[in-house]
Amino acid sequence: VTYKLVTTEIIGSWSEGLEAKNEAFNIKIDAATKAAMAQGEAAAGAEAGEDALPGMVGMFWNVTVIDITTTLREVVLKVCKDAGTTSDIRKRRAAAIQELGVMWAGLKMKGGVDGTQRSVRNLYASATAAAMEATIDKARSAEKETVV
Repeated sequence: VTYKLVTTEIIGSWSEGLEAKNEAFNIKIDAATKAAMAQGEAAAGAEAGEDALPGMVGMFWNVTVIDITTTLREVVLKVCKDAGTTSDIRKRRAAAIQELGVMWAGLKMKGGVDGTQRSVRNLYASATAAAMEATIDKARSAEKETVV
C-alpha cells in the first residue's frame, strides 16, 4: 500500500497526491493507536497474571509498521525525485515501484504451512527452539574444532 500511495503522490494529480498523503498519514496514526492499545493490554495482562506476549507482539508489530512505512516513503521519494535523472526516467521508476506495490499487496499471508494461522505463543516457541538449536550446533562445531 505504501508503494502505491507514495508513487501516487509523485505521478498523480495534485488532488490524488493529497489524498494519498492523507491516507498514508492515517495508516501511521492507526498503527500508533494500535501500538498504544496493545501496550496497555500487555500491561493489564501482566498485572492480572495473564500472558502478556500477544500484547507485546502487537505493540512491536505496529511500531514496526510505522518504521517501515516511513523508511519506504523516504526511499521511494529519493528514487523518484532524483535530480540526476530525466523526468521520463523518474516517471518510469515511479510506475515500476507502483506496479511492485500492487504485486506486494496481492501477497497476503494465508496462514501457516498447513493453512492454519499460528498463534503468537507457537511462533515464539518455534523461534526460541530454532535459536537454541543454532546455539547448540555452534557449540558442537566449536567443540569439534578444539578436539581436532
